[in-house]
Amino acid sequence: MTALYIITRYVTFPGAFIRCFYEHIMLKITKTPVEDDRYIRDDEMSSHIEHELIKGPTAAFFTALIPCLLCLWGALLMAMCPVVFRPTSVAGTVFTGLSVWFAVSLLSNCFPSVEDAFNLADRIYRKGNLFQKIIFAPFFAVLFVGAYAERYSVSFFGAMAAVVAVFVF
Repeated sequence: MTALYIITRYVTFPGAFIRCFYEHIMLKITKTPVEDDRYIRDDEMSSHIEHELIKGPTAAFFTALIPCLLCLWGALLMAMCPVVFRPTSVAGTVFTGLSVWFAVSLLSNCFPSVEDAFNLADRIYRKGNLFQKIIFAPFFAVLFVGAYAERYSVSFFGAMAAVVAVFVF
């Protein structure tokens, strides 16, 4: 556990709370028991909900994918706000800063935990059928790499670069 990971979770706490909320909803939908529902902690499960292993491959896939997609969609909206509404006053500048912070916060917290990614791999590639293996493979690759990027705070720096790219292009 690195200090950088804990610092980025505290700096990006709005995204951590929103992502955990989405994950909590998906766990309730899939009827997966939750062991610890604290959103921000001082360990490797910070910005993730500790829960039992998800049973089926489809449930595991959508529990990992839906929070990620919702966070990506919210981050895109937040990053586009300053582009659409050009800041011309002090309030506009404050709004721009807050929307950029929320966008970076959502982007840096959008991926599942590494444990969820390994559970997803086990459910898809051991217990899933051929159709699930083919359809879920590209999404699984992104989620798996993103889980490790988030664990080592690479997603935080990637999120800052992505939001800057939105402003440039």
